[in-house]
Amino acid sequence: MADVDTSASVGTVVSAELDGLPVTVVRHEGGWVAVDDECTHAACPFGADGEVFDGYVLACNCHGSEFDLRTGEVLLGPAERALTVRPLAVLEGRLVVADVDATERP
Repeated sequence: MADVDTSASVGTVVSAELDGLPVTVVRHEGGWVAVDDECTHAACPFGADGEVFDGYVLACNCHGSEFDLRTGEVLLGPAERALTVRPLAVLEGRLVVADVDATERP
C-alpha cells in the first residue's frame, strides 16, 4: 500500500494512496491506520494539517477537531462525523490493509 518506514515513531503522519484514493497513514501507540485524507469538518488534509498526541488522538490543526485513531470517534469538534479508520498491518516491510475479519472467522 504505502512505501513508509514501518519502524517510524508514534506520531508519524504521511500522505499516501489506497486504491487510488488519497489517505493519511498514521502511526499511533497501537500500530498503523489509514484514514481519509480529509477532516470530516472542513475537508482540511490530515497529511498537511494532522498531528498525533496522547498516543491515539489525531488533531486537525486547521480548525482543531480531534479524533480517536482506534475508533474514528470525534473527541473534540467542530467536526461532528467520525473518521473511517482502516487498520494496517506490516507485511514483508510494507503497510497493507489488515484483514480484520480473519480473526473473527471460525
